[in-house]
Amino acid sequence: MMNYENSGRSGEEGERPQRSEKEVVEQLLAEAQVLDGIRAPWEAKWQRLADVVNPSQGQISRRNSTQGPDTDRVAENFDGTAMRSNRTLAQGQASRITPMGARWFVLRPPEDLAEDAAALDWYLRCSERLTRKLYDSNFYNRAFQHYLDRGAFGVAATEIVGGKHGRGLHFRSYPVGSYSIANNDNDEVDTLSRTFRWTPAQIVSAFPRERIPASILKMHDDPAQRQQLLELRHHICPRHDRDPRKLDALNKAYASYIVYAPEKVVLSESGYDSFPVAVSRWELSVDSPYGWSPAMLALPEANQANHLEEMLDVQAETAAFPRVLYTGALKGDIDFAASGLTCWDPTQGEGAMPREWLTGGRYDVGKDRAGDKRKAIEEAFFVPLFNSISNLRGDTTATEVRALVTESRELFHPIFANLTREFLGPILRRSFALLLQQGEMPPPPPAVVKQTGAGRVIDEPNVEYTSAMALALEQSQLANLTDCFNVLRPLASIDPTALDFVNVQVLGPAIFRAKGLPANWTRSEEEMAALQQARAQQQQMAMIPQAAKAVKDVGGIEKVQQMMGQQQG
Repeated sequence: MMNYENSGRSGEEGERPQRSEKEVVEQLLAEAQVLDGIRAPWEAKWQRLADVVNPSQGQISRRNSTQGPDTDRVAENFDGTAMRSNRTLAQGQASRITPMGARWFVLRPPEDLAEDAAALDWYLRCSERLTRKLYDSNFYNRAFQHYLDRGAFGVAATEIVGGKHGRGLHFRSYPVGSYSIANNDNDEVDTLSRTFRWTPAQIVSAFPRERIPASILKMHDDPAQRQQLLELRHHICPRHDRDPRKLDALNKAYASYIVYAPEKVVLSESGYDSFPVAVSRWELSVDSPYGWSPAMLALPEANQANHLEEMLDVQAETAAFPRVLYTGALKGDIDFAASGLTCWDPTQGEGAMPREWLTGGRYDVGKDRAGDKRKAIEEAFFVPLFNSISNLRGDTTATEVRALVTESRELFHPIFANLTREFLGPILRRSFALLLQQGEMPPPPPAVVKQTGAGRVIDEPNVEYTSAMALALEQSQLANLTDCFNVLRPLASIDPTALDFVNVQVLGPAIFRAKGLPANWTRSEEEMAALQQARAQQQQMAMIPQAAKAVKDVGGIEKVQQMMGQQQG
């Protein structure tokens, strides 16, 4: 439920509660330390996954280092199947679930307004406005990063805030390993504490000068230190000591603190009506707020494929540049490298002529084994599924497409359900609320605005997903409808009443909605009623010449009344 009268006030300062600043900082830092301790065991796993699967996030255990990414570690990977598979999975979700430039969702009114024509029309128009605002923002770029992180690490976080100058939308990705989270009793993330690094120049431009410690102001005035990175802490948590009747930032549902921990100074204290970060898990862990990922399942095969590919490279090199056994006393170990030289004493029964040495391995067997490992990796990342959708032939029939989409939904259903619950739903609802507060949405009709003790409010919309993956069930219903018409059509040629039971006025708009077409492509109920009335009047006017002819011929006025009565009936 969103306060319709609280436009643009989601992040402003308010009156501080009756606690000292030091007490506030100590309390949130203590909670953050506990959250970091829960996260700590995952960091080593994430670092290994980053090296093998998602090298762009390769500084998880070295995040505070001033060094760049460890490209040497990434270069040690001889097989890149896991990296490519994770990217294919992310691209498949981006194109099949949140395709840029296409309608992939529709906002619907809450249940109590589901039959209200004005509410339905308004939420549909809000859907179109939100679609355009997402397209104009950086959402699709950040969503792709979200998909990459979910596939690699099992957890991803994306912040939703207002755009530049408080207009539009902006999305920010949190790197894995930079934030710690906690769940509420519904397994939803409601607490997040993260570290990030800003320069004194950034701090001075972002926060009120009276809140900034003198040490940072001094660094800002020194050109040699102005760009030095300082670590800040951002802590978001439910606010329990609030007055919901007040609209200021310090009485909102979620508290937000940005702290400079070394001096225990609060740089910013504000609040949010809804949790501002969409945190999603691929597969929620039983005893942790973090999640399991496809990369974790594929890591054993990825390690084996990497080892096999390294050995195959060695064998290919030795086939091109054979090892050589030459005369002499055996010194040291056997050299298995390509062009390796191994000393051998000819007195042990062989001639003194140099010859190739240990080059008879089975390259084909190793290649088959590596292929098996790659196949297992790709299956863990759903690569065959998304490749089969992308590689549809131009002559593929509608029935084949429906079968493939339905299969996709069945295989991907658990992942899709969690994605919509923890990522897409929060993204759309919070974006809707922000645009509503900014005055970017169409004026709401009276039906959707409710009066409460906290003022006038608008209920959150229900979200209906209309992407290729989400519409699989709807497509199945349309396919069943087509099958029914194919059976009934021959009967209709014999008995014209065979299809009278079909409510076309309901069926037509439902098909348009199932296909995700714009709301303004269909007429409203009022427009349809006016059109039907006009059509009835035209039919009635068309009967007048026939009535006049009946009077002239044989029937007289009784015939006219009979015909007009039938028309009215």
